[in-house]
Amino acid sequence: MIFLHLLILFCVGSFGLWMAVPVGLTYGFSPWVIAVTIILGSASSTILVYIFGKRVKKYVMSKRGERYLGRSKAKMYSYLNKYGVIGLGLLLPGVFGPMLGMAIGIAIVRNTRRLLIWSLIGNVLWTVLLVGIGTLGITIF
Repeated sequence: MIFLHLLILFCVGSFGLWMAVPVGLTYGFSPWVIAVTIILGSASSTILVYIFGKRVKKYVMSKRGERYLGRSKAKMYSYLNKYGVIGLGLLLPGVFGPMLGMAIGIAIVRNTRRLLIWSLIGNVLWTVLLVGIGTLGITIF
C-alpha cells in the first residue's frame, strides 16, 4: 500500500508541484520522503519533455506555424528578455508545473540544455520551499 501511495505521489509530482505536496502530507509521509519523491517525479517529467519537446515543437510549427503561438509567444519573449534563461528555468516549474514549464521554455529558448539544467534546479528549489511551507503549516495548526 505504501508503494502505491509513493507511486501516486511520484505521478502527481510529475504534473504539478503545488498539487503533490498536499497529497504527500495527506498520506502522512515525512517531509524528506515527500521532497525526494516529488523531485524524482518532476525531474523525470522535465527530462521526458526535454527529450521529446523538440520533435513536438517541429510538428506543431509545421502544422500551425508561428500564428499558432501568437501573442503568448510574444509575451514569453518579454519574460525571457527580462529574466533570462536562468530566471525562466527557476520560475516556470513553480508557476506552470514541471512538464508545462519545460514545454513553454522549449518553445521560446534556443539554448534548451541550459534551460533543462536550470529547470531541474528550479524543481528542487520549489519542492523544498513548498514542502517546507506545507510542513510548517501542518505543525502550526
